[in-house]
Amino acid sequence: MRVVFLTLCLRTLSFGAEEVCHVGPVTGIAIGENTIYSCSQAGILCRDESSTTFVEVAAPDFRIINIVAIDDGQLAVCGGLPGTSGIIGILDIASSEMKTRTVSKDLIYALAYSRPTGTLAVACADGNVKLLRLPLESSDKPIVTHKHTAAARAVAFSPEGKLLVSGGLDGVLLVTHLGEGRSPRVLQEHTAGVESLTFSADGKHVASGARDSKVRLHSTDGRLIRTYSGIGMENALAAERLPARVWALAWDDTRLVAGTSKGQLYRLSNSDDQWTLLENIRESIYVLGFDSSGLLWAGSNASLVRK
Repeated sequence: MRVVFLTLCLRTLSFGAEEVCHVGPVTGIAIGENTIYSCSQAGILCRDESSTTFVEVAAPDFRIINIVAIDDGQLAVCGGLPGTSGIIGILDIASSEMKTRTVSKDLIYALAYSRPTGTLAVACADGNVKLLRLPLESSDKPIVTHKHTAAARAVAFSPEGKLLVSGGLDGVLLVTHLGEGRSPRVLQEHTAGVESLTFSADGKHVASGARDSKVRLHSTDGRLIRTYSGIGMENALAAERLPARVWALAWDDTRLVAGTSKGQLYRLSNSDDQWTLLENIRESIYVLGFDSSGLLWAGSNASLVRK
């Protein structure tokens, strides 16, 4: 095991200074207290909920793909170097110091954090889904809980931390009851790669979005509740009906929303398989998140917008 300590720049903008901007797709959002953190090829930037100005938080020398808040003062990040390494980092925001650990031989696409257990789960390009206990410098080796037959693209813990769900480009959801020693339950209703996952606030349901223009809603016992079909395809001409990819999902206490590769933002019904177009951003939506006041944030091409 090797843990690396990096000191990263923290830059605050002053009036008249060059504005900090995202570069490329905004692929991760983490919600702090009155602060929104987001990541792109520019690294990690933050902005106040009421501001439109970004501040640079960190710019490491590896590609960051996703971030998650692990407490009020720290962020967990994942990414790496394509075909070379999959890296996990823990960033202390106040000191701008990041501890990193290489846990895979290729990129890590997604991560999730379980507050009840202090555990990170990561979805790797080689298909592995791994668990890693914090602190990062612990001698514990990452545990492979299960493996997809293609790249693992999404991972999520249930709110109480007892259930772990992952989605892969094999079109499969794998559901693991942690600590029970059972093989993962395999859910295969999608017909293309799974790109996004989210649990309901009560932990009773999990939604998955995929490259087949569908969102599937399951109970945590594996029962299929409903399928939202044709998302992002309502205005597509017959000759141009390439599926919209459901790259992003977010769920607060009452609202389940989806964002697509074609830039549409939808609200999905809580009672049937219908959905409503909220807005057409006209840029691919890669990530969604609700803040503490219930506002929705969307990461698209080089921008983070509030809805």
